[in-house]
Amino acid sequence: MVQQVRSERKVSYAEAVKVVDKESSGGAGVNIADEPRKEMGEVSTEKLVLFVAYVINCTDQAKVLYSRQDLLDIGSRCELAISEEFTEHHNIPVEIARQPDSAWITPVKRRRRKRRGARGGLLNRLKRDPHRPSIPSLFLANVRSLANKMDEMRLRVATKTTNSCAFLLTESWLTASIPDASIEIQGYTIHRQDRNKESTGKSRSGGVVIYLNNNWTSDSKLVSSHCSQDLEYITVKCRPFHLAREHSAVFITVVYIAPDANASITLAILHNTISAQQSKYPHAVHITAGDFNQTNLKTVLPKLYQHVKCATRGDNTLDKVYTNIKNGYRAKQLPQLAQSDHMSLLLIPAYTPIRKSAPITIKTVKTWPEGAMEQLQNCFEITDWSVFENRDLEQYTASVLGYITHCMDTVTRDKRIRIYPNRKPWMTKAVQCLLKDRDTAFKKGDKALYSAARANLKRGIRRAKADYKNKIEDCLQSNDSRKVW
Repeated sequence: MVQQVRSERKVSYAEAVKVVDKESSGGAGVNIADEPRKEMGEVSTEKLVLFVAYVINCTDQAKVLYSRQDLLDIGSRCELAISEEFTEHHNIPVEIARQPDSAWITPVKRRRRKRRGARGGLLNRLKRDPHRPSIPSLFLANVRSLANKMDEMRLRVATKTTNSCAFLLTESWLTASIPDASIEIQGYTIHRQDRNKESTGKSRSGGVVIYLNNNWTSDSKLVSSHCSQDLEYITVKCRPFHLAREHSAVFITVVYIAPDANASITLAILHNTISAQQSKYPHAVHITAGDFNQTNLKTVLPKLYQHVKCATRGDNTLDKVYTNIKNGYRAKQLPQLAQSDHMSLLLIPAYTPIRKSAPITIKTVKTWPEGAMEQLQNCFEITDWSVFENRDLEQYTASVLGYITHCMDTVTRDKRIRIYPNRKPWMTKAVQCLLKDRDTAFKKGDKALYSAARANLKRGIRRAKADYKNKIEDCLQSNDSRKVW
């Protein structure tokens, strides 16, 4: 925005009179002030008109508009050296005076309207840290013969900065005659389930493959697999390097359902498999993705969430991703791989861990320092309890309890602790002490001490979990459901 500055020049009465008198006298230079004073009525009309016209003309010419750059140019032409003499000569206060030898005109910096920091958005967050997401990023595609598309797969891994944690591929068309070495990708672990001709009666089509990024996890194992005429799937259990505390593991299931499959049989098999996994690992992340064709998994597992909202083949959404996390992913449509007739999908994690989404609770607890019990016992021994006697039982009880509370407050200390929202319910002070001992032994570098501390921590956690389990069961058996939650 160009700043406009208006400069107005004031014209005095004497100057105007001189100019008007000069013009009226034909340039002779006669000053009206030298003539004898006359009354206002005797001033000639001609001189009055010329005087008013001159003042108006000077005022209009003085209304000059300057832009910001014009003022900077004028200031540059009048540049002076900044020194102590300059400051003293112009009586500039010390508080606002500039340092000697500083610039005559200091360029004004542009005011930053946007806050500093990294760019927002789910995709930018994934680009900054692609191998440590809260839940794994996924690449889902129906490849229709993986063997002849390995060049494109390797090219994608080499060029994309947001390498996915897992590649989930359906219709791999792989057979036992194709070894893993021919379809391997550097830096990825492969799990495959090829179509069995004897089980399906078909030698072509089908097959599912899972590629796991070694930078995301190196601990993965095959849990279950199935191959029939209607359904093919493979399930892998992963324990990544970085995982939110509220999750114990990640289960990835890749599914391919044939277009002419029996939906009832297919959904029954998937229901039994996924339900068994959820019952055994209730705190794990369960991901079921693949080519479902027209089958809807939510009809048998309504608590799952489907994250793909865009079409993947024509106007139909055949490739789907189901998880047990609400708003866990945002699906982004990608081009097909080579001649595949299905769109590829990039599942960007949108889940926010509980540690960041829920507030930290501040709680005040009482701590018993060393010798506090002996002090409390001595306090009770020297107390004359007869002074609390009263005929009113309620008043008697209240006074005694108040005195006991006062004694406890005297010998104990209040301590404020922070309880994080993702803290496990079975975490006790004893387990925290064992955890601290384990970390101390690790820092000392003593292998024998570290091994013993780690074993003690493992036994302590097992004991704490058992105690918490018994506590919950006792509450349920006594019909006290309030304490359970």
